[in-house]
Amino acid sequence: MTGLTSFIIEIIKILITTFVITTLVDIFLMGLLRWRFSRRTKVSSFFVRPSAKSVKTPSGSYFEFQGPGGCAGFSSAFLLRHLGQAASGEEAYKEVPFTYGNGIAFPKGITGFFKKHGMKVKLYSGNLSALKNELARGNPVIVVIRSFPRKSYLHFACITGYDEENFYLADSILSWVNVDKDGKPIEPSENTVPTSDETVYYNRTVPVKTFRQLWNTSMLKMPLYRNMFFVMK
Repeated sequence: MTGLTSFIIEIIKILITTFVITTLVDIFLMGLLRWRFSRRTKVSSFFVRPSAKSVKTPSGSYFEFQGPGGCAGFSSAFLLRHLGQAASGEEAYKEVPFTYGNGIAFPKGITGFFKKHGMKVKLYSGNLSALKNELARGNPVIVVIRSFPRKSYLHFACITGYDEENFYLADSILSWVNVDKDGKPIEPSENTVPTSDETVYYNRTVPVKTFRQLWNTSMLKMPLYRNMFFVMK
């Protein structure tokens, strides 16, 4: 065995060991990741609609907006309100486990939060068809995305619709709101507060190409944790 071959083998061993250790740490911090892939999308477009039991916020809106952090609580509260339970993002965030400063939470905080409410929610990684098929079951789906393409800061938001061009989100960051109550495009602004009589169940549209970039959260510190979404059992 030549010196170069031995060197290459040692490098491979180090890389494998690093990958295994990183993955074990990720499982501890982020939660167990499952995989779900679908070969095709069952329907070409789908939009979740609020049902008669969906609860609005005290302001009369389906949406509420966070401060500097807390998106894990705000996305979870949106889903709870859709299921008929009154909930605020700030109060929900206080119940989310596995959080640390500045309103940041690990993905397993979402599963832990819903467990407290007697619901089984599991973290999955998959493809767009699997995400769309989960949404077509009729409830908003919480996803983990990047705040901006190629940036490391992560964000939780609810997907409430899709078609061939866009994904449609209920987002808790006010400056990312880019549609009005009728779903018509507007310029994102800190002062753009949706009115209380929404006719659509989303406040942000993201082109499919951009969504793919945002949804790919894989990094050196979390190589397997990409294309994440939460499945309600």
